[in-house]
Amino acid sequence: MNTKIFLPQNVFSKIFLSELTLDDNYKIEFHPASVIAKKLLNEETAVGLIPTLDLFTFKDLFVSSKIGLSFNALLSNSYIHFKEGQESLEEIFLLGDVTTNEIILSKILFKEFYDVDVTTTLVKDKNSHLNDNTLIVGDENYEKELFLNGLSFSEEIIELLNAPYVNFVLAGVSESVLKSFADKYRDHFLNGHTEDYSNLLKGFTQTSLDFISVNVQHIVFDLEDQDLEGIKALIQLPYFHGIIKDMIDIKFV
Repeated sequence: MNTKIFLPQNVFSKIFLSELTLDDNYKIEFHPASVIAKKLLNEETAVGLIPTLDLFTFKDLFVSSKIGLSFNALLSNSYIHFKEGQESLEEIFLLGDVTTNEIILSKILFKEFYDVDVTTTLVKDKNSHLNDNTLIVGDENYEKELFLNGLSFSEEIIELLNAPYVNFVLAGVSESVLKSFADKYRDHFLNGHTEDYSNLLKGFTQTSLDFISVNVQHIVFDLEDQDLEGIKALIQLPYFHGIIKDMIDIKFV
């Protein structure tokens, strides 16, 4: 039986994959992060990294309590970029591989930290609104060294939660398939991260490679209790802010 692994198209998924030694029974597919949860519904034998807040829509998916993608410091898949010289902040544009996480959490973040009700606007043209208030999601932050002038979204969410920011959880339709994968491969992440990503992340500038290498220890793939608490805290935020009407019970395995 072949198992598909659906991964977001970003640098952290590549690092995640590089730390696994998979056998021939697995097929890797990269997709925009926002579509992976829906794709899992049609693949009984697949597992995938999905944005954590997608669980509100896809609440029947099982979630691994052992494997995910958690940030606990500066490194981030998203960075906030502010317009220079502004006196007020009313709108933020979302660019890149945007998911429910960024759409929902950006509104909560600005309300909590700045007492501002921002309007979020999804932008398809990645070259537009770059001089406005933007939240850029994905590898463009590192390909163009945009992270140097941005505010780490993960770091802000960590401060908001007082817990790690689990950006992606490993999920699947089949409880047994998900549990089998996690049991088999969780220990692969215990050896730590490499320090040289020049071969894995071709096309990245040396500045970006150095930044990732220095901060990669702040990525966690083998989830611990504090990461699970981070997931629960993250799920509660939209409910407490009235964005989501009903809480959900996460189906951890």
